[in-house]
Amino acid sequence: MIAVFSGSVDDVREKLEDSTKQVLDAFPGNAVVGRGLEKLLLDRTEFDTTIKTESSELREKIFSCSSALLKGKALSCLRGFEVGEEANPEEYRNAVAQEMGISAVELASQLYGDLPPFQQVLRFRKMSAEGLLHRYNCAQIQGLLLRCEAMTVCLPESGTASLRQLLKYLRFNKLLCRISRNKDKAKSLLLKIDGPLSMFVNTQKYGFNLANLFPAILHQPNWELEAEVRMRKNQLHSLHLDQTCGIRSHYKQFLAYVPEEIKLLSQQLAKKLPAWELTSSADYLQLTGESVCFPDYLLTHSSGKKVAVELFHTWHSAPLQDRLQQLDLQKGSPLLIGVNRSLLKNAELSDQIESSSYFSCFGFYFREAPTIAKIIPLLNAWLKV
Repeated sequence: MIAVFSGSVDDVREKLEDSTKQVLDAFPGNAVVGRGLEKLLLDRTEFDTTIKTESSELREKIFSCSSALLKGKALSCLRGFEVGEEANPEEYRNAVAQEMGISAVELASQLYGDLPPFQQVLRFRKMSAEGLLHRYNCAQIQGLLLRCEAMTVCLPESGTASLRQLLKYLRFNKLLCRISRNKDKAKSLLLKIDGPLSMFVNTQKYGFNLANLFPAILHQPNWELEAEVRMRKNQLHSLHLDQTCGIRSHYKQFLAYVPEEIKLLSQQLAKKLPAWELTSSADYLQLTGESVCFPDYLLTHSSGKKVAVELFHTWHSAPLQDRLQQLDLQKGSPLLIGVNRSLLKNAELSDQIESSSYFSCFGFYFREAPTIAKIIPLLNAWLKV
């Protein structure tokens, strides 16, 4: 299958699919597995999907000409072609192509060139057969996580560098989880993440983001995952996995990755408040009890004073409630809180935000992304703490 895709560059989608069908028809195993492998390889294939207005214009001219010819109104418009019993489609195609100023071969390729079956294969990202099987097995787990209500990940004695990578993936996918230390194992961290079926908004997008996290978990040296998954007929099942599953991640570690929103905020901050520097947060904060917070940003003043920023998006209502309770109890935490305005639709949460003494001092609202104008007053207030 990989060989077929590798040799498909410059062919059209229809030819590629015909070739893969031949492979699948001869596949001795489960046909569903074969189609799954094909789907993963199609995801690695780039097709020419640009809108070609010339194709639709060409079709209009040809169909108009053909219609007129069939009605006997265009016998003289096509040079070298005469209607009669001796006429054949090949002669007609050649005559039409000549009228259009292109060759008969170009006519055949351009006539439907903008439709999916005739999209050209531009590129295929190659992979090994073993890598494809790991990707397939990983996708099976991701498919289950799309239907989960809750997921817990235990990281026993995870190294600082690998843990930071996982937390970066959490932030990259805008997943906010409850992070705490395991009471039984002091060096272990517990990550509790709400599943998409526990959400009431953006369920599909949130489920997709959660599924995207699983390959990042595979990079951890030791891990345990438990999830509650609803399957057919709404039955609840338990999923248990750990590092012994043997699935290999297809993710590359993005050590140097800097989100665009951080770049933009950094530029704005440099203009407005050059004494402050904004970076991606590199570590977590210990809060009340066993709770741990991994913020989105870290702001560092030239004096050496630091304050982190944690953002709460549309689906983060429950974690926000917990965080506000913690911060109201723990005065002086080095943390600014950003809340997406969509969360104010929750009347109970809106009341809690309004009554929070900590949020009134160190909290702000945002829509798509935070702005420096919202953060500047809080930074000035933080310097006086």
